[in-house]
Amino acid sequence: MKYVLKNQEMQDVDKETIQKIGIPGLVLMERASEKIARRLMETVRKNNRILSVAGCGNNGGDALAAARILLEEGYSVDFTVVGDLSQASADLKTQYDILARLGYEQKEEIDYEDYDWILEGLFGVGLSREVSGTYRTAVERINGSGAKVMSVDIPSGISGDTGKVLGCAVKSDATVTFGGPKAGHLLYPGKEYAGRLYVEKIGFFDSVLKKHAGGFTYDRKDLERLPGRFADSHKGTYGKVLIIAGNETMSGAAYFSAKSALRMGSGLVKVISCEANRPILQSMLPEVLFGTYEDVKDALEWCDCILFGPGMGVSERTKELLEEVLQRGTKPLLLDADGLNTVSRYGMEIDHPGGCVFTPHLLEAARLLGISAEQVKETLTDAGQKLSDRFRATVVLKDAATLVVSGSRPVYYNSSGNNGMATGGSGDVLSGMIASLLGRGMECSEAAALGVYIHGLAGDHAAEISGHNSMLASDIIESISSILGGISDESVL
Repeated sequence: MKYVLKNQEMQDVDKETIQKIGIPGLVLMERASEKIARRLMETVRKNNRILSVAGCGNNGGDALAAARILLEEGYSVDFTVVGDLSQASADLKTQYDILARLGYEQKEEIDYEDYDWILEGLFGVGLSREVSGTYRTAVERINGSGAKVMSVDIPSGISGDTGKVLGCAVKSDATVTFGGPKAGHLLYPGKEYAGRLYVEKIGFFDSVLKKHAGGFTYDRKDLERLPGRFADSHKGTYGKVLIIAGNETMSGAAYFSAKSALRMGSGLVKVISCEANRPILQSMLPEVLFGTYEDVKDALEWCDCILFGPGMGVSERTKELLEEVLQRGTKPLLLDADGLNTVSRYGMEIDHPGGCVFTPHLLEAARLLGISAEQVKETLTDAGQKLSDRFRATVVLKDAATLVVSGSRPVYYNSSGNNGMATGGSGDVLSGMIASLLGRGMECSEAAALGVYIHGLAGDHAAEISGHNSMLASDIIESISSILGGISDESVL
């Protein structure tokens, strides 16, 4: 797990590390610049020309110190400071003076196209206004140079909180950041502008990061969070998942949800659907149990969790079924697709005793909040928080970069997945995967975050096999076993 920080949170980490713990800012800067220089040296050839472009803040200090280290290693480096040097931070002035005492002076007249690589440190994550004036000119010249670009901390012009472009922004090939990724690295368009992201340790302690971070993301080590399997077990040990899904024209949604739940390790999956879907589901997926809408009462007593909504359509019948689930069901409930559309269409209140997970895409979230999809996308984290608070639910807000928001808990920012997953049925697969984890006893917010992460990993694996253009939802399901196959069973630990 990696901690994800916003602007103020990172400033608080800096402040506590320097003022309370006592690690001087110049020490942190020297460590950061060493990491930056080493990352460049992994890629840049000795005959390449490098330009270090610094702003007047401490990010500029990092860029100047990295330039010094590269010069010491024999690289061809020029540097320049954009802005009024008399107004620069004390640490940047220190780095500038060190270079001067070593005999290096900034280059005044620069043709950005003369360089193979540009190291840019114009702004850090604290930028909150649109880029203008000489800084905007510098950004435009960097982008138009044709050079490869590495950014310090975050591409200049990208909001560290939202990933938005603040007027204009540097389009980087790589970004080196410190302590943990920032929200702006993981949300679009910031994620695209950042290029390859390197997260380096320079002296920020985990305890300090954890104290201040309002978010987190997973990496492959977190696959160990998957509930274990045991030698002394049976099919009931691994959860009984109830899926209420599908109508006469959309049997596929029920199929995708059910099969993905089974692939995730559920012991038993029962689908409640219309009678017309019985032969389809039982022939395509004989492992699944089947019942009709008349069987809902008994099924609610049988199950360990409930998934409601994929492919059901929005109708009075769907509303009545959801009301019955809310009245009789006591197990964790996941509402997806037409389950969510039914809530918004009929203005239903949700207060489920077993805990609730919502999995809306942008348009479904917009209907629930009574705003436009564009407004949801513009304020992704805030929109997720509003939904979570209003419905007392864990919210999986699905976008190119999916978020999981659950009350006052830290926000999960997903880092797996790709654009090939933008295909029909992918959301049904995700809902089945999360339902499987709920059925195996995971708490709502943890099941949602881990389900989203594994879903993205499966999509990445599927893309390697089928390509982004040709990927199907069924390819994602078939890739689940490849992702989970390397996890050790608890029974053999």
